[in-house]
Amino acid sequence: MKAMTQNLPYTRKEYMEFLSMELFEYEVGIGDMTEDEREGLRKWVDDGGSPYDNPWGYCRESGHTMDYLMASRIISDMWDNPDDYSWGPWEESDDLDDDIPF
Repeated sequence: MKAMTQNLPYTRKEYMEFLSMELFEYEVGIGDMTEDEREGLRKWVDDGGSPYDNPWGYCRESGHTMDYLMASRIISDMWDNPDDYSWGPWEESDDLDDDIPF
């Protein structure tokens, strides 16, 4: 990890301290979350991610990045309720080759 931070104006330790403060503020502000959600969030932050970002690259309609918990809950809901989501114009076809939109 040293190579990533050697040209930055802060050390890895300072960055992790910043993320730790961000995590505390986020957890206080978010309120309720399950133990699985909290565990996933803390692992994400321990790996160097911000709680205000997510490892899946999910964004809001505005184009701004979703926070970790919002993205995590969407993924969980998609797994639990796949029929509630549109998977593209080819989702109803048995022959995917005929419906690829490009």
